[in-house]
Amino acid sequence: MRFANRVPLIYQQGGCATTRCVAEVNWRAYGLAQAGLPQGPLLILVHVASTNVPFTSESKDAIASIPEIEREVTLALQDLGRDLKTFVSRRDRTRLAEERARAVCAILPELAAKVAEVTGRPLPDISPIEGQIMRKVVAKKRTVAGRVEIEVQNHTGRELALQVFEQSGDAAEDAEPAPDFSTALDDLVTRVWQVALAPGGSWRAAYTGSGSGTIDLRGVDEHQKVVVDLDV
Repeated sequence: MRFANRVPLIYQQGGCATTRCVAEVNWRAYGLAQAGLPQGPLLILVHVASTNVPFTSESKDAIASIPEIEREVTLALQDLGRDLKTFVSRRDRTRLAEERARAVCAILPELAAKVAEVTGRPLPDISPIEGQIMRKVVAKKRTVAGRVEIEVQNHTGRELALQVFEQSGDAAEDAEPAPDFSTALDDLVTRVWQVALAPGGSWRAAYTGSGSGTIDLRGVDEHQKVVVDLDV
């Protein structure tokens, strides 16, 4: 979609300098599919501002191929492409870390219980093992017999002050501990707990409910946290 002075430009799309710049950038290098223009869930906005925009004709159908304009548009697109590649790479690493954490959190307790059963010894504390594997702040949410349990463990080496955000359709009036903030909107309840965790420390909350909704941690960098919903 192209506009000039808030008027849609419907002709000579391929002849516009901005369109050619977008098509000529190698978006595959930034992790996107490309067939001329880049493909995917992507929105690119190019804004050329000037008191005298060099159009190809008086009808203002397209911006002319001025080397200075094309160079600056291309450089801006390449700069954004590098940022996009970093974002996509970080997102993929976070997704992989969450999948690994979900597997660890699901398998280790069962493995520990089975080992204790076979050896006839008490159930061991597996938190140190999880800490050695993850070295992150791990938030786990599970539902057992109509009881929603939230647990946050600090496997980093520093003290943290963070907020536990949860949204669900459960009223959670019996939440223990009670949230520091709670509000309802369109049958969705948002709860916030202010939590301080020492290195190796943990925090737990529980309430009666179905376990639907989402959970997130604020106050900690994205690459230092893992959020695992064991109900998924």
